[in-house]
Amino acid sequence: MSEITKQKNNTKSEIIDALLHKNLYKMPDGRQFYEATEKELKHILCSQAGSENLCTL
Repeated sequence: MSEITKQKNNTKSEIIDALLHKNLYKMPDGRQFYEATEKELKHILCSQAGSENLCTL
């Protein structure tokens, strides 16, 4: 696995972890988080966050 792929997976995992800590467990359309793109996950996190710090991931 390339270094870029590893970094993307780590970032996506971090976003998923942040969503789980906010007691969110699925995408609004019912998909699991791992099925969503990193961009979709960031959008959900930012819309639920209420904090600019989480939107800088």
